[in-house]
Amino acid sequence: MTGTVESFFAGLADLGHVATWEREFATIRFDILESDENEQDHHPDRLERWYVTIADGTVSATRQDRPADAIVRVSRPRFEAMVKGQVNAQAAFLRGLLTVEGKVAALVLFQRCLPGPAGSKGRVAPIPAATVTAQRRDT
Repeated sequence: MTGTVESFFAGLADLGHVATWEREFATIRFDILESDENEQDHHPDRLERWYVTIADGTVSATRQDRPADAIVRVSRPRFEAMVKGQVNAQAAFLRGLLTVEGKVAALVLFQRCLPGPAGSKGRVAPIPAATVTAQRRDT
């Protein structure tokens, strides 16, 4: 039987094109740890890796272990909660429930494909990456 994580990434790859990711480019590697315990111990046999590529709306997901714009480290239970709409990825990052090495904006971009909480009325309009990563202007 396929698990929640595998089903999520397979469904993401099956989409092929995601309209809210048009004009966006990013690579994100997810290091998914088997449990919350001993997250500092990165045993290769208990670590699942997924590599997501976003290129002008075209998305792919593979099991590659390669460098990425952002590397997200999260436990399997927490990632499953995110893909079920029970945990917001950005809130999890702010609370220290997952870590991001590299461009945090890639996590913000990825949040767009995750479902909202149960009972939500739908998704809000996506925030463009340019807005998220806007540089402060000196006036």
